[in-house]
Amino acid sequence: MEKELIGKGLHVSKGNGNLIVLLESETRIGMDIADKDGNPMGKIFDVFGPIDAPYASIRLIEGYPMGDPRGKPVFKGERPKRQYDKRRNRRDRKKRQRSR
Repeated sequence: MEKELIGKGLHVSKGNGNLIVLLESETRIGMDIADKDGNPMGKIFDVFGPIDAPYASIRLIEGYPMGDPRGKPVFKGERPKRQYDKRRNRRDRKKRQRSR
């Protein structure tokens, strides 16, 4: 599976420690972000700037070794699949059987 490039890093914010990225593709707030190796980096916290060249603020995972972010590519991360909730499904089935 090919990784989808989101943008390239510019700098780490002094105020809150978020990574600022120049976006190259469409994103959403809350989207998971990964580095080039596929390791999770964090989530998009805010999107701002002009419509033609927007920026994103990424809240990094605590302890992520950022290093120098200038020019580093940032990719769309994969959200883990949700666990199948057997208990809830079993409870819903019992309700449906009683209502018949």
